[in-house]
Amino acid sequence: MSDSQGASILLGPRGRRLCMLVAERSGDIGEALFHTALDPADERKRRELVRLLGGLDPAHAVAAMGEQGLMGALGDSAAAAMYWQEPDEEDSLLTHQEFVEALRPLAQAIEGAPETGWWSAAVAPDAQVYVQWVEGGQDKHRPPPTRAPAGALRAWKAETVKDEHDARSFPEDSSVIYSGIWWSTPPSSGLPVTSRALPWLGAAQLMAVEDGAGWVRARVWPMRMPRNIRSYEITGPQAWTDLVGRYPLRVSRARRHDWERATGRAAEWYIPDWEAVAADFDAVHLTVTGYLATAGRALDVSGTAGAGDTGQPHATVLAGWDPDTTYWLTGSAGHSDSPTDWELRDVDGSEDPVWVRVVDRTR
Repeated sequence: MSDSQGASILLGPRGRRLCMLVAERSGDIGEALFHTALDPADERKRRELVRLLGGLDPAHAVAAMGEQGLMGALGDSAAAAMYWQEPDEEDSLLTHQEFVEALRPLAQAIEGAPETGWWSAAVAPDAQVYVQWVEGGQDKHRPPPTRAPAGALRAWKAETVKDEHDARSFPEDSSVIYSGIWWSTPPSSGLPVTSRALPWLGAAQLMAVEDGAGWVRARVWPMRMPRNIRSYEITGPQAWTDLVGRYPLRVSRARRHDWERATGRAAEWYIPDWEAVAADFDAVHLTVTGYLATAGRALDVSGTAGAGDTGQPHATVLAGWDPDTTYWLTGSAGHSDSPTDWELRDVDGSEDPVWVRVVDRTR
């Protein structure tokens, strides 16, 4: 799929889904999409959906959403990501070029909107916050991590290599429904993982998270990150595949069943060796536009080789990342002693629950 006419977010399933979610707010497009996704072979339904998309005023549709609406659509697109199974009906439908082209003016309007200007920006050390999801008996007074625990990346590498070795027992037939480890992020346990604060929202991550657990309460901690950081910016597919190619770690057995179902492609699978990445970079940041163009795609990787290679193409999938998240692999950070509490609530005048800041008198 080419991006020769701009709108890089259309390259990825999450970007195409975002565009359709914005389009659905206008007229009869939502109903037409529903019926077309259920019966994608019906040419009449397909033509009608294309016609409705062509009748949109892209600038008006984006302006009507506003920043909060666009963030909501981003969150809904991220929530629809499932890398352990085949794409759902809507994601499958939106791979067809006729719909990609029909969505292109809207995608260009989204990328050019002032509300999304920060979606392609590099990590902002002065605006980083840590989201602590608060559920059940979790101690919300526990402060956020400020540095990666000693040996955490080494232990992750050893565990990942072991998982790949143990996956020899997985069924040989990749079409068999069998799920294992499907994400390609650095280890999140114990590492500072941040997103940026927005003027009206405690953290971008509150509204945009993959494979969430239905959280409705969170504590947001402002972080003091070092200014002279070496940050690797994942701005799109090339940046991701360059990272994997530079620091390759073969995970083909462990990821094969999930990623072949999710992408429809057979390959030798690789992810970055995060222990090796940490020797050169303090942090890895995924921009929102990078996420939308990259997540969920089977992307070719060059310069990789591994024991047990079958001669299939070498590829990778960016999976399990949240838009605008930064994983801090090295260094030391600080945190504010004045976190804020947020809850997901029904608010008058809003179609969906929204995150609102609350006063916790028990703090």
